[in-house]
Amino acid sequence: MTSNELFQSYFKLQPHSQATAHGRVNLIGEHTDYNNGFVLPTLIPQKISVSIGLRDDNKIIGNSQEFGESQCILGSALNGSWLDFVLGAIHFIKQTGVIIQGINIAVKSDIPSGTGLSSSAALEIAILKTLIKIFNVSISPAELARIGQKIEHEFIGTQCGIMDQMACTSLKLGEVLFLDCENLQTKIFSLFSTHHFLVINSGSSRKLSEGNYNQRKMETSKAAQFLNIPSLRHATADQLNKIEDRIIYKRARHIVSENNRVLQSLDCLENNKPMKFGRLMDASHRSMAEDYEISSKELDDLVNAAKSAGALGARLTGAGFGGCVVVLVSKENSEKVASSVAKQCPQSSLVTVI
Repeated sequence: MTSNELFQSYFKLQPHSQATAHGRVNLIGEHTDYNNGFVLPTLIPQKISVSIGLRDDNKIIGNSQEFGESQCILGSALNGSWLDFVLGAIHFIKQTGVIIQGINIAVKSDIPSGTGLSSSAALEIAILKTLIKIFNVSISPAELARIGQKIEHEFIGTQCGIMDQMACTSLKLGEVLFLDCENLQTKIFSLFSTHHFLVINSGSSRKLSEGNYNQRKMETSKAAQFLNIPSLRHATADQLNKIEDRIIYKRARHIVSENNRVLQSLDCLENNKPMKFGRLMDASHRSMAEDYEISSKELDDLVNAAKSAGALGARLTGAGFGGCVVVLVSKENSEKVASSVAKQCPQSSLVTVI
């Protein structure tokens, strides 16, 4: 069932507009975005579609097979439901000068939530895209991404970077986005023609605003403050030796080394070096497990299972503390690796192949 079909079935009306946004998987460059660093995401086929109809009162009534039925009054207090995303989107779109009283909204998603595949960013971007269609508002992809980030910061409580929203607004399927999170400069690459990336759900979910995500952001901010630099984007490996606090040092070392790995990975994409890209993925996972301490037994087991089955590289993707791993395999070896991982880690599930 599409969001349009769900809307018509539930509200017995036709929606005024509909839009979609895909989830994303970050191939390398984890937790660097909120440190103004470099990231390398690509879209996954799974997406969220949103259909919206305008109301002549101040009610917001929503229906989603994934998130449930909910309703509230425009301008009401946040309550932790998925309608907080809707309230945030309406708040910022109204700042463009349009008048929104109330809306009916239907949402259809096939992005597994809580897995680090950016279902929240896809939801907010799909809502925003639908609203700007209805009101014919002109907003650039970068500005749309910034608004999505503001929704996370001010309405959801997650102090995220802007990678997820930029991927949702700037990419087409099959493209890879190199994003400089300090100035939002971008460059588009193609995926390897001879290799697949497998996205595998560990079966262990997490929720960013309830986990240690904001704690890691605070720790890296402390490191930048100690070094007297705007962000760890501007730190060098030699500078890190000045940090006496061992935990803060390890967090900063991950960010600096991860930024370097992203930059090295660009050469791999440009010059078809999948084996080197795989080694960079392996190093990234070790850094996240040992220095940033955001892995888990389930994620480590998945990475080890994929490597033992012949994967070129494997790493956790997303915020960590659960969620998914991304695995680089040759196309002829992808089914064998996926099957072997499923046997070794029966709680896991293959999300997609890209």
